[in-house]
Amino acid sequence: MARNRFSVNIFFDESGKQSEKIHLMGAVLVPEKIYRCEELQRLNDVIRGADVHWADYSGHRSMGERIKRIILTAMKYQRHMKMNVISYNQNKIESDAKGVQKWFPNVVDQTIYTKFPERVVYGLIRKYGQHTLLDVNVFIEHDNTYQAKEYDLSRQMFEQLNVQSIYRGESFQLSKVDYLKKRQEYGIELTDLLLGIVRTVLENNDGTSKRKSLKNDLVVELLEDTEFYEFMSRIKLFEWGRTNELIDTPFKNYLDIFLSEHTVL
Repeated sequence: MARNRFSVNIFFDESGKQSEKIHLMGAVLVPEKIYRCEELQRLNDVIRGADVHWADYSGHRSMGERIKRIILTAMKYQRHMKMNVISYNQNKIESDAKGVQKWFPNVVDQTIYTKFPERVVYGLIRKYGQHTLLDVNVFIEHDNTYQAKEYDLSRQMFEQLNVQSIYRGESFQLSKVDYLKKRQEYGIELTDLLLGIVRTVLENNDGTSKRKSLKNDLVVELLEDTEFYEFMSRIKLFEWGRTNELIDTPFKNYLDIFLSEHTVL
């Protein structure tokens, strides 16, 4: 049976260093045709002209304007885009791994840096239906953590997800899984910003830190855009921690709590 080929780009990133309580991995799917449209391609000029990173935002006006331009321009096409996020408890993984670490010292890193990324991406590309063949290119923000001697996330994801597709009878194939450095493609910066905003919403900081308060203000301002609010409301958030299963949690609940706390009435 002939199937319609549908090409998509997926951008993967993570948020949360070891010292932070919330650890996130997320991926954004953008159809290739949409990603290559002229208006969105102009965002490459923005990211190549200066750094744009959510973690670095501290209220500086020029960076704030760059963030708003990237987010609000992308949101004109948000109905074609999807995002999945996993929030995981690293302490629980380390605790569960103690019994096998003497035989398998790398088990924590292998769990975090292979299984979770695969699950994030798989959730975006499954169940497209028998009449569509999804042709997938995945781009991972370059980080040496993903290229350890014992494993390579790009190779692992390419192999395992193509196997999953055949094994589960899904309608996708991965043509490429590659690394991109920052300031190469706007999709990486867009994913970084969206994941950082998800973190800000989940933390729901009370504003005692000026830096975090300014981030809260920018998120509230961005969410005044109905397209951005709609996109954020559709994010699929999976939480791993209380049990060894991924729990599908409506992100919209977190979003509305955040807005009720930080919107000035």
